[in-house]
Amino acid sequence: MKRFAVLIVMMMFLPAAAGYCTEVSLSAVMGKTGQMIEVPVTVDRVAKLAGVKLILTYDAEVLTFKEGNKTPQTQSLMHIVNDKKPGRLTIVMAGARGISGKDVRLMNLIFHVKKGLKNHPKSRIEIIEIQLMGDDLKEIKASSRGCTIITAP
Repeated sequence: MKRFAVLIVMMMFLPAAAGYCTEVSLSAVMGKTGQMIEVPVTVDRVAKLAGVKLILTYDAEVLTFKEGNKTPQTQSLMHIVNDKKPGRLTIVMAGARGISGKDVRLMNLIFHVKKGLKNHPKSRIEIIEIQLMGDDLKEIKASSRGCTIITAP
């Protein structure tokens, strides 16, 4: 009887564990028109992360991208932020040795909230493409979650 109960419990939790993937998320932020805001890019848990490619979109009528800064946890990784097309960011990070941890902040993205916004609109930053790779050159299965930017006068 005990074996049967253990088997039932394993069958219930195994699909959930097998379907788990790392999540890259952007934190919701409130900003005033005319001011700078910082949007953290965080990975919930990861082991030996050595490569990152993210493509983000944002409303260029509300926000202007200024810079992307690495964090103490990602200092060993090289990074490039391509912001040539307003409203779209491509972020690439790579290193020879991977980083591991829970709630790892990959970058801080700095945006300027434009002045003169009417009705103080909400805006979204979305991650539309994501690729993560371990230092063993194997892909890390990942999902993403964007964020809402709330503007105030």
